Amino acid sequence: MASRRLLLGPLALASLALVACSGDEEMTSDSFTGGSSPTTTTPATATATATTTTDGTSGTSGGESDTDATTGVASGTTTNPNPEPECGNGVIEGDEECDDGAANDDAAACTSGCKVAVCGDGLVGPGEECDDANDVDTDACLSTCVMAICGDGIIREGIEQCDDANDDNSDACVAECKLAKCGDGYLGPGEACDDGNTDDNDACTSSCALASCGDGNLQMGEECDDGNMIETDACLSTCLDAKCGDGVVYEGVEECDDGNASNADPCLTTCENATCTDKIKSNAETDIDCGGPDCPKCNNGKICAANTDCASGACVNGSCNLPTSCKQLKDGLPNTASGVYQIDTDGDGPKIPFEVYCDMTTDGGGWTLVGRSRNTPSSPGCAGTDNGANFGWRSAQGSVQNDGAAYSLDAAGKGLAFTQVLFGNHGGTKAFAGYAYRHTVIADFINVHQNTHYFIGKPAKVLGDCDASSMFNWMGFTANTDTFHFRDVDGNGFGLTASGWRSCYDTCVGGLINGKPGMVYVR
Repeated sequence: MASRRLLLGPLALASLALVACSGDEEMTSDSFTGGSSPTTTTPATATATATTTTDGTSGTSGGESDTDATTGVASGTTTNPNPEPECGNGVIEGDEECDDGAANDDAAACTSGCKVAVCGDGLVGPGEECDDANDVDTDACLSTCVMAICGDGIIREGIEQCDDANDDNSDACVAECKLAKCGDGYLGPGEACDDGNTDDNDACTSSCALASCGDGNLQMGEECDDGNMIETDACLSTCLDAKCGDGVVYEGVEECDDGNASNADPCLTTCENATCTDKIKSNAETDIDCGGPDCPKCNNGKICAANTDCASGACVNGSCNLPTSCKQLKDGLPNTASGVYQIDTDGDGPKIPFEVYCDMTTDGGGWTLVGRSRNTPSSPGCAGTDNGANFGWRSAQGSVQNDGAAYSLDAAGKGLAFTQVLFGNHGGTKAFAGYAYRHTVIADFINVHQNTHYFIGKPAKVLGDCDASSMFNWMGFTANTDTFHFRDVDGNGFGLTASGWRSCYDTCVGGLINGKPGMVYVR
């Protein structure tokens, strides 16, 4: 997903300062940059309004405006530096995926909405026979954007009774994708004959048995005749020898017989029940003897369809692998306990797997620890507590196993993706000590906001009873890209910094985390 950065001009910054301050209070640039600067007062109204005098001359209310004789543009006029994207101008802008100008068309590679044509977008694009915008394979248009036809191996609901993807009319599925039945004119499984009529007075009866079958005498065209109508013995009631695939279970010999040549159901082509030890990919298994709802979970490298198919709890690009995050591990193995686990953020990509601590209980679990101050702060007030030279989100420090020292994962360098941040205090362990707050952020947050803060509003209170309505409203990085801050509306700083952990708040005593060791998780 493309991300947009909010660019604030001088006037917008001034407006924000006025909103944050009331009465005679003034907002300094330190509120946004983390540094100190002289106090600047911004007028309440920063936009001049054009007026016309009675003598025909023009001016601006609250000031003067001259017109440039060359350009004809009044000085002081502000033009929009960021025009809205325009689909169809031939330039890829904003959240456009493509823009071929006049060639944009819902039947072309670039649609009229400036999106790259793909199967499933509801538009019939190049190379597609159809596109019904769904992944249902049982309707008129397959998930591959090809029209459903008899013989494609997929049963079209309400139209086809079967579809075995062949033109063999001697099996259970005959022409026009209809189930084989006596009287259809095709010699199917278990039939001695089929003349396409229901006349019992000819050589082939309405039950598709030869007229003399069952008389106990072996006649021409009969394979057997035991003089009975029992279907589960060696001779069928059609005077054919019982065999695997005839759709009738031969008692004492076959375990099952579903009359088809597929192993993707509970009955194998050998007329044995599918099991998780039959050494073939059978029934609902995703790989040989593993995956699916009934068989053991698959090891790394095996084919999977969902996280729950894998022993690692992670199905990455159709293959079992290490989980890409604690969240994926939680989704795949919901009963996983909190602890240290190995993850691989890019699956089979070039990044090396590494160990992380996963909190699997707080606020639904699936949280990855990215930063933690040491056990005891050196100062009870608003001060750094760890003095780590490289303590931050773009550098690593300490060991995830050591609760007595500062720890930083280097979330950016490790490529850890997240959209939620959970922060609070601890009491010497990796568990929160009663107070925690959660923020939701945009994707790729670390890179997009590496040199700025942005207003995100009140965080969700996860643990504790302190109201967070007037603190922790700003999030982002200062000029030091190792330094990550939360900020309240008064500009006080809090977060993981180059010197360690900082917390300084007036409201509700900093959410009861002032002067206490802190930590941050993401998911």
